[in-house]
Amino acid sequence: MADQAACKRMNVAVSLVAGLALFGGVYAPGQTGAQEAQVDRARDSWKREFDEVCSRTQEAMSISEDELAGLVRRCDALQPQIEKLDETRRKVYTERLRMCRGLYAYVLESKQNERNAKK
Repeated sequence: MADQAACKRMNVAVSLVAGLALFGGVYAPGQTGAQEAQVDRARDSWKREFDEVCSRTQEAMSISEDELAGLVRRCDALQPQIEKLDETRRKVYTERLRMCRGLYAYVLESKQNERNAKK
């Protein structure tokens, strides 16, 4: 009888832990939910920067040369962070970043050539 009671308690404990894990209620020892969220934000900070930088491609022709140069630098700074991603995400975001950077660099060069031609 004692073995059955112990077995029941063990099953309840395992079920409880499994249920908590399924619903995200189990955290690493010593880490609170707020700390875990902070780690997630830091880990995905490149994504916010990527979204911000590449969101301006539609207005590239109206951006000043200084701003375009800054966007190119920001694209260059993002590349090492994207290289750390898993293979699929790395390939996708590397290509998207390459296109954003290429557009900004092209528009910047065009504006510089146009300005130099007027001199």
